Amino acid sequence: MDNTRDALTSRFDYRTGLFSRVRNSEITIDEYRDIIRHRENAKRIYKTIYTCEFVGFLNESRTRVGCMLHPMSNDNNDLRDISFYGRDICEGHFCPSYQKLTTNEAKTVLASLDDWYLYGSVITDIDFVKTFFRIVQDTMGEEVSPEVVSTNGNLIEMLQKYYALKVRWPYRDTTRPRFGKYYFVGEEYDIDRIDYEGLDAAVSRYDPIFLSLSSRFKSGKELDAAEKWMDLLVEGFCNEYARADRQDN
Repeated sequence: MDNTRDALTSRFDYRTGLFSRVRNSEITIDEYRDIIRHRENAKRIYKTIYTCEFVGFLNESRTRVGCMLHPMSNDNNDLRDISFYGRDICEGHFCPSYQKLTTNEAKTVLASLDDWYLYGSVITDIDFVKTFFRIVQDTMGEEVSPEVVSTNGNLIEMLQKYYALKVRWPYRDTTRPRFGKYYFVGEEYDIDRIDYEGLDAAVSRYDPIFLSLSSRFKSGKELDAAEKWMDLLVEGFCNEYARADRQDN
């Protein structure tokens, strides 16, 4: 299934409009579910993992995405019992990022990203977040503070350039169904590997990031260009952070 911004926006727009008919008692929730499943299921690239059909836009400006069954979306009426997993699991479930990302990492992403599409793509990609912060923190010798980032427009802009690689990365593998570092063949999936030996190169320190971006390099020259781009981004962030940190202290 196409998961570009335009495709998801169109999908969520349709779901949100259709679910408003449920709220207005024009159709039942079962009818809503049947329509969405008939419309979407055949397009999914990996059908084993359940995809909730009740995710949609939560506000008129289409800037928030979430559960349309949640009581906050239905005048405190909790409809989650009809979902695939039920209310208890939905209410108590936390994604792996909740456990794996540090508080500072999560807060820094929140402080620098106000975009429902990129936020969903970034915050759920543990390697993409943790590898970047590990590299800049090793370079600076200190932990990135969300408070420093949130008050510095240059740092926010640099992080947003990094996040934007999720949608603007010239070395993305388009030859097969991919979702970050995973590739899919029918109902099977595996983690991709970059053939550094074939490129006559050492494993890049950015390898987890490159895999998160579904990278496939055709030559050592392409790999060099990608590493130089990342080097400039890391160097720029570290220099600006050091300047901002000195200014604050």
